[in-house]
Amino acid sequence: MSPLNDNELNSLLEQAKRKSPEPPPQLAARTLRAYEAKVARSISWRRYFLRRVSVPWPIGALAALLFVLIGALTDHSFRQPLTVGGGRASDAALTHPTAVLTFKEFQPVSEIKPRVIRSIRDDQ
Repeated sequence: MSPLNDNELNSLLEQAKRKSPEPPPQLAARTLRAYEAKVARSISWRRYFLRRVSVPWPIGALAALLFVLIGALTDHSFRQPLTVGGGRASDAALTHPTAVLTFKEFQPVSEIKPRVIRSIRDDQ
């Protein structure tokens, strides 16, 4: 198809201005039904997730206390020192058959030597 010149484009534009498309009469009703169906569907889901639930204060206090106790027990188990022995040979495991590592053994880095890797092949 060859491109249109200015006169042909102007005539097409004039035709479009004279005959504007008319929407079918049922378009408004269909649009309204689709909108109502979508809004009603989203509200029904929101109703379940955003509903207020009243809990008696003794039960709420008991649940809060339970969460605090679970947090304290979990925190205590994470604070226990790590025992190293057997599997991998490390400096601590070589000097002692079973060594207890805590954060006191970690020291700051004395020197940083950055290196730039331009591609994967440079690293090998």
